[in-house]
Amino acid sequence: MARRSEHVRADDDQRIRLRRAKLTGLRRRLLGEGRERDSTDAPEPVDLGALTASQAHGTATVLCERGGTAPVGAAVLWAMRQDARRLVLFVDDEAGVAARLAGYFSTSGRAVQVRRVEGATSSPAAPEPLVPPAAGPEDGGELVALLRDAGLEVVVEHGVITGELLGLEVARLVRWPVEVGGDDELHLEAGVGRFDRDAVAAVHPDEPPASSLARTVEAVRRHRYPGAPTHPLQRLARERWLRTDLVADPALVGASWLEPVATPVERPGLRDVHPAAAVGEDESGAPLVVVCSTGIDPGLVPHAADIRAAHAPDARLVLALPERDHHPATMLLAASLSAPASLVAVPVGWG
Repeated sequence: MARRSEHVRADDDQRIRLRRAKLTGLRRRLLGEGRERDSTDAPEPVDLGALTASQAHGTATVLCERGGTAPVGAAVLWAMRQDARRLVLFVDDEAGVAARLAGYFSTSGRAVQVRRVEGATSSPAAPEPLVPPAAGPEDGGELVALLRDAGLEVVVEHGVITGELLGLEVARLVRWPVEVGGDDELHLEAGVGRFDRDAVAAVHPDEPPASSLARTVEAVRRHRYPGAPTHPLQRLARERWLRTDLVADPALVGASWLEPVATPVERPGLRDVHPAAAVGEDESGAPLVVVCSTGIDPGLVPHAADIRAAHAPDARLVLALPERDHHPATMLLAASLSAPASLVAVPVGWG
């Protein structure tokens, strides 16, 4: 076991050295920094988890493997903390996504430059356009009525209709394809997530959908309500719980009305913390985009800016978080957007 750990550490050290050397080469080719410089004047790359970064002469350069929201947010934050006047982000994969996300920020009044890594060189990356989320199916009227009759919030995101209880999915409308023995019709499947839906179907194969739904809702209601004792069902999808509360009481964020909307990127899984979005108007009638989250997420601000661009580019952007999650890093990133976002503390229904 000890020998295996040594090999793992050696592999990690080797990857870090390779990334540092790669960033140094890319930086020199772009900025013209030669080996003749005094070694004390040369940028020393540092390891930032999944990122490798260096800063010298007012220019910060960051290398990341994939251009998602978290890498872009972390890179912008690091450059700002270094007081860099310029940020260049080298990206191996999804450089177009990184270029779009980075375009929402400015460092010292200058746009962030994103470059696609091409072997030992790089080239400017063009922003990848946003793709509108798929619309929901139109043939689920009766099943949607069942969800509403059960007291659930009906949410349509990325072509899928779900029923949520305080933000937690407890049912989904699923089309059963003919090629796997189905009838190509929508069916209501009850359960908290895919594995629970499969378990409900296996244990109660002939149960009417309304009965399965009622039993699932009752089981979740016992643990998911404002002020309930701590329970695993209470910890899931808290950012969506916040959104449900704000849709019910939009004045908490200075809105006159709000309605849920999909994020540009689909939530990976039920247990993953993923921003929940809503659009509406403030009390003066101006457009408003509200993005709910919990915890500390370096990708929240670029993700929120992407949501605004997808639904209402000219709207005011509000980040709704519990007060304890108003981290200085989030506030700094929110202020560094070209169209800054504001943070609003919202009350939570859990302990």
